Amino acid sequence: MRTWMVLAGVFSLMACGEGSDPITAVDRRETPETGAAAAVAKLDEAQRNGVLERAVRASGAACPTVIRSERMQVRPGARGWKAECNDGTAHLIEIHADGTADVTSRTR
Repeated sequence: MRTWMVLAGVFSLMACGEGSDPITAVDRRETPETGAAAAVAKLDEAQRNGVLERAVRASGAACPTVIRSERMQVRPGARGWKAECNDGTAHLIEIHADGTADVTSRTR
């Protein structure tokens, strides 16, 4: 009798995984830039640094002058900018199509 109870338990556990949705991979493709994000990407370095400087200041972080900026992935599937300021701070900036920006700051 015990054998039948154990077998019944094993078979019921084996059935638990059937019929569930398959696990799919996360789509990590970058989304195309539009609006303000695309416009900033087309600026020359001096103009872009000015825009990024204003975005950092609008976030409440200090940044006297952006001295360097480079393209990079700021989160999975999203490209933005790494801006380095002359006071030693660095900021990751994601500009959205509507002109708003997400700023993540790092200080030394």
